[in-house]
Amino acid sequence: MPRQVVGGRTYLISRRCTQRQHLLRPEPRVEQIYLYCLGEAAERYQVLPLDDRFGPRFAENAARVQGHRRQFVFHAGMGHVPTDVAPDLRSRSYLIEADVEVPGEGVLIAHGDMTSGYSLFVQDGHLVHDFNIGATHQIVRSAAKVPSRKCRLGFRMLRVENKGTGTLLIDGTPAGEMKTNDMFRVLISWSGLDIGRDRGSPVSHYAAPNAFTGKISKVTVTIGDDQSLDGEATGRAEMGRQ
Repeated sequence: MPRQVVGGRTYLISRRCTQRQHLLRPEPRVEQIYLYCLGEAAERYQVLPLDDRFGPRFAENAARVQGHRRQFVFHAGMGHVPTDVAPDLRSRSYLIEADVEVPGEGVLIAHGDMTSGYSLFVQDGHLVHDFNIGATHQIVRSAAKVPSRKCRLGFRMLRVENKGTGTLLIDGTPAGEMKTNDMFRVLISWSGLDIGRDRGSPVSHYAAPNAFTGKISKVTVTIGDDQSLDGEATGRAEMGRQ
């Protein structure tokens, strides 16, 4: 006879059952065997303790992926970085610094695509950062032009609860500021990260790949330890990705 598991209990199904009416009766012996085998297999493959939490698990897993790592260094010429291993800037403070050997125009770092992401780039001699959330662009542009020499160009985000203050930096000196009531709370983008260019559909208002015309030595991303994720929302987004 066919069997069915309901609420952790194993039942035999009557031959006369229909889609509307299932006549079930417990079979304790089969249930005991089933639970014994389940427990034995769980111990063998080290899946205990079983955890049926949803939101908290996604938040904990997100933190576990990058562990205690707080700094990422990307060198010029490297390939595309998948979003799962790119720096997790969601709901936290962070600092991006690009060491430029020879000044030029174009993208220093970009993560995402036209629907969501961020990009730090040089345009018409000015340092620009685009904070793109759901195709809503929050752009800050430096008042002064980028120096025509070796320099360090950056962007610092300071998170306070669900709000943020972003500051453009030229050799460590503030060069422009933006405030936002939106942060990357659930995801940055399904698309990944690039250095010195923006592959695919562009994050900001430029034509891809908008490759940097100067020379970048490296880009360093430092993330803060103040991340606070919405596990339930993150979980729904990850499940929708399947």
